[in-house]
Amino acid sequence: MIYDLGNIYYSTLQGVRANSTASKSLDKEAFLRLLLQELEMQDPLEPMETKDMISQLSQLTSLEQITNLTSAVRDFVEAQTSVNPAQLASLIGKYVVVKNNTVNLKDGEADSIIFSLDQDAHVVVQILDENGNVVRTEDLGTVEAGVHGWQWDGRDDSGVSLPDGTYTYHVYRISTDGGLEEIGGIEGGLVEAVQIKDGEGFVLVNGSLYPVDSILEISQEGDA
Repeated sequence: MIYDLGNIYYSTLQGVRANSTASKSLDKEAFLRLLLQELEMQDPLEPMETKDMISQLSQLTSLEQITNLTSAVRDFVEAQTSVNPAQLASLIGKYVVVKNNTVNLKDGEADSIIFSLDQDAHVVVQILDENGNVVRTEDLGTVEAGVHGWQWDGRDDSGVSLPDGTYTYHVYRISTDGGLEEIGGIEGGLVEAVQIKDGEGFVLVNGSLYPVDSILEISQEGDA
């Protein structure tokens, strides 16, 4: 199973990177140089006491430990936010269910919009064009719990056929107070290939690319 750790560690990674490039604190080499300079310039008649020397060296040791710990944390965060090619490749041939909110319209025919309900609900579907304008609103009425599909006819609210392209959709259930609660859509199929773009992993399902973090379920072929 793949876990999405990006949201947990990304801000920490950015903070570590910012501190590493803009830090104004002393590193252990600078600290040691200052200590040696202090020893060279001390009054021979009143040299640094042993306890003060031990205190200074203890600070140096603590500084080095903190530096090592910071480096270890940075390496851990880098590992968590990177894509593992071997793990990604292992998805090929698996059946996955992914979050989806796009529908393709070609030659007046659209893909089925699939959604899942955990309980009976009054469902409304909205279709939006590339500019984010709502072009179609469909009230599906009360729908029973389970997985369902709705076939858009490619027309707007006025019955006019819309041009081919990729549209965005939202599936909502109407709450008891009349508000809209988005439940989203899903898509399922075999992973045909995987890709890495700008450090982010994608799976190719039914001819479309989906981010790895959109995967909701993974199963062996034929088990879904």
